[in-house]
Amino acid sequence: MTEVKQNIDDLCSKKFFGRGYVKNGDQKAAHYIQMKYSSLGLHAFNNDNYFQDFSFNVNSFPQEVSFKVDKNALEIGKDVLPAPDSGSGKASGKIHFLKDELFNDKAAQQEFLKKDLSGLVLVYEQKHERNRMSWGRLLMPKMMEAVATVILFDGKLTFGVAQNQTPQPKFYVLKDKLTRENQNVSFDILALMKPYYQSQNVIGYIKGTETPDEYLFITAHYDHLGGIGKKTFFAGANDNASGVAMMLAIAKHYSTHPPKKTVVFIGFGGEEAGLVGSKFYVENPIVPLDKIKFLINLDLFGTGEDGMMAVNGKVFKEEYQMLDSLNTAGNYLSKIQSRGKAANSDHYFFSEAGVPSFFFYLMGKSWTHYHDVNDKTPLPLSDFQPAYRLIIDFCDKL
Repeated sequence: MTEVKQNIDDLCSKKFFGRGYVKNGDQKAAHYIQMKYSSLGLHAFNNDNYFQDFSFNVNSFPQEVSFKVDKNALEIGKDVLPAPDSGSGKASGKIHFLKDELFNDKAAQQEFLKKDLSGLVLVYEQKHERNRMSWGRLLMPKMMEAVATVILFDGKLTFGVAQNQTPQPKFYVLKDKLTRENQNVSFDILALMKPYYQSQNVIGYIKGTETPDEYLFITAHYDHLGGIGKKTFFAGANDNASGVAMMLAIAKHYSTHPPKKTVVFIGFGGEEAGLVGSKFYVENPIVPLDKIKFLINLDLFGTGEDGMMAVNGKVFKEEYQMLDSLNTAGNYLSKIQSRGKAANSDHYFFSEAGVPSFFFYLMGKSWTHYHDVNDKTPLPLSDFQPAYRLIIDFCDKL
C-alpha cells in the first residue's frame, strides 16, 4: 500500500494543481502516468508514444477571483465558487432575489421580462438551476441583462468543468453567506475559454502469453477539476487519483505475472468535461472494439467499508454472478451491488458501442467529499487492498 499511497499523494500534490486546465495540471498528470507505464515495462502502440491526442474547448479561471457580500470577502472554494461556465466581469451590483414562482409561472415571467435589470445581481436557489431546461425560453436571455447571477447552494459547494462560457459572471454561494439582509455584491473574475485545448489518453499494454489478440481493458480517468488562480485547487484524491492508483497497481501485478490475454491500460483525459477522452477512443479505436473481451473502469476507490458497486451488473449478469461468487469465495468485500446502465464514467461509450463493460467504484460513508476542495489526502483507503485482489481474480477468470 505504500506505493499506492505515494501515487495518490503525487497526483494530489499542488504541482499537479487539480489535474485540470490551470498550470497545465492535466498535462503533468499524463506525463506522470506515462513515466509509470514505462517503469513497469508497458508497451506503447505507437512506438514509444503512450499518448492518444485529442482536443476540446474548456473554460478556466487562471487568476484569483474576488467576491464580496456588502464589505465581507467570501473565501473561494469554501464560501463561493465561480460556476464552471462563468464569464468574466468586474462590477458591483444591488442584490435582487428572484421569487420561486418566476421559474414556473408564465404570468410572473411576463412581468419579469418588463423589469430593468441593469445594475442588479440576480440571486436564486440551486433547485431552480437543476430545472433550468424547463424555464421559459425568454427567461434566460433576460437574466443576462444583469451584471451577474448567484445560485445559492444548500449544503456544500460543488465544482465542475465546462466546455462553454456564459456572457456574464455566475457564482455558486453557500446559502448562509448571502441573505435578504444583505444589500450589495461586488466581484472580479477572469474566465479564459481555451478553444481546442490539447489533451490526451495515456495508453499502454502488456502482451498476452496465450491469446494476445484478445484484450482486456483496465481504465481510469486521471483528470479532475483543476484550480482557480494560484491558490485554490481541487486535489481529487478519491475522484480519481484513487482509481488511477488502482489501475497502476493492477499494471504492476501483470508486469510480473504475464496475463494470458493482452491487458490494455488507459488513463483517460477529459472525463470531468463530459467523458471526452473515452468518447474519442471509441470513435478512434487503436484496438478494434470487437477485440475487447471486457472493459473494467475504475473510479472512486478511496473508501469501501460499504462494498463495491458494479455499474452494468444488471446488464452483464453472467459476469456479475462470477464477480459476486469470487468475492464470496475470497471473503474480500462486505458486498457487491449491481445496477444497470449509467452514463456516469468512462465505461459508458464503450458499453453503448457493444463492448462488455463494468464500472467499479467503492462505497463508504467515511468519505463524503465530492467535487469540492476537501477531496484531498489522506484517504481512508478502507478495503482498497481486498478490492484489488478481487479485481485481479476477476480479470484472471475472464
